[in-house]
Amino acid sequence: MKAREPADRWLRNYLTTTLTPNDLNLFLSGLEESFTADIPELAADAELQRDLRAAVRSQLGAFLGASGPSGDGPAEAPVSVEAHALARTVAQRGLELRVLTQLYHAGHRAMLSFATEFLQQEDLDPQFKLEVLTTMWSQTSELLNSMLDELAVTYADERERLLQGAFASRVTTVREILDGGGGVAQSSGLLGYPLRLAHTAVVAWVDDSTFFAGSLDRVMTRISGGRRTLSVPSGAHGVWSWIAQDGAAAWVIDRSLIPDGVRLAVGESAPGIEGFRRSHREALAAQRIAEIGTRRDVVTSYADVELVSMLSADPHAMRGLVARELACLLGADAASERLRDTLHAVMSCHGNHEAAARGLGIHKNTVRYRMQRVEDILGGDILARRLKLELALKCFEAFGE
Repeated sequence: MKAREPADRWLRNYLTTTLTPNDLNLFLSGLEESFTADIPELAADAELQRDLRAAVRSQLGAFLGASGPSGDGPAEAPVSVEAHALARTVAQRGLELRVLTQLYHAGHRAMLSFATEFLQQEDLDPQFKLEVLTTMWSQTSELLNSMLDELAVTYADERERLLQGAFASRVTTVREILDGGGGVAQSSGLLGYPLRLAHTAVVAWVDDSTFFAGSLDRVMTRISGGRRTLSVPSGAHGVWSWIAQDGAAAWVIDRSLIPDGVRLAVGESAPGIEGFRRSHREALAAQRIAEIGTRRDVVTSYADVELVSMLSADPHAMRGLVARELACLLGADAASERLRDTLHAVMSCHGNHEAAARGLGIHKNTVRYRMQRVEDILGGDILARRLKLELALKCFEAFGE
C-alpha cells in the first residue's frame, strides 16, 4: 500500500475521529439550504429535495467510510445507491444533465468551504493547513469527476427508458395535462384513464427514515378499492396518482392497507381535466405541509390543512399571527398543552363548555377553570377573537412554535 502523506493522515484522522455528529449535521443543513438557493429547479419540488437529501447523506457516509484508516481513500468511495436514484429522479423530471452536475459542483464547493472553516479553528502551521486543503481538493475533485461520469450513464439510461413505448407516452401526457394542455378525449385514450370523471389525486412517498422495498404503484392499486387508478413516478421514492370517482360511494382510504413507511397526501375530489389538475395541486400542497410540519401523519388530507397551507405561503406573517394570538400559551410544558387543547375544543364547539368537556372527556367545571386561565393569560374577549385564534392554533399544531 502506498505510504500516506502527513496531510492525508491528518485529514483521515480528523474526518473519522474528531469531526462530531453535530458538526456533520450542521454541514448537511447548510449544504441543503445552499442547494435550494443556487438551483431554482429545487425550490418547489419536495420529491427532488428528498432524493437529494438521501443522496447527500448516503454519499457522505461512503466518503467517510473510505477515509478511515483501513479505507482505500476518499477518491475510491463508491457511488451510493441513493446517488443513482437522484440521477434517475432528475431524468424523470425532464431536467437537463447540467442540473445534476450543478448539484454536485455546489456540494463540492460547500464541502471545501466547510473544510476551510474547520481548519481555521485548528492550531496548525499555515503551510500544513494549505497542504491539507490541497489534499482534500485533489481527493474530492477526483471523486467528483468519477461520480459524475458514472451518474451520467444512469441519467442517460433513465432518459432512454422514459422515451420508450407506453410508459413514455403516459408520463408525457400527464405532464402535458398538468402544464395546462391536453384534451379530454385524446388524453383519456392515451392514458387509458377516464378524464371526464371526478378525480382524487394522491401523492405517495416513502418516509426518509424507513426502508420500503415494495411497489408504490401496487400500494395505490390496493387502496383504490377497485377504482380506476393512474400512477406515474414522481421520483426515486414516490408516485403521483389519481383515483377516478364514477358516481359510486365516495372513496375512503383504508389505512390498514398502507405499509409501514409509506405516507400519503390527498387532494379534494374534483371533476374533469381541470379537477385532475386542481386535486393534484392540492395533494402537493398537503404533502408540503406533511413534510415541513411537526406531525408525522400517515395520511394528510388537503381539506384538513387548507388554511394552514395558504397561511404558510407567507411564513413571516404566519409566525407573527401565532406569536400575537397565542402569546404565553406557546410553551412545550404539559400545562400549556392542556390549555391549548381546551381552547381548541371550546372554539370547535362554538363556545359551548359542556360540549367541549364531553369531547375532551373531562368535567365541565375543569373546562371553565381552564378557559378562565386562558382569558387571564391572553386577555380580552376570547370568542370575539375566535377566527384568528383558531387559525393560530392550527398553524401551531402543524408547525410548532
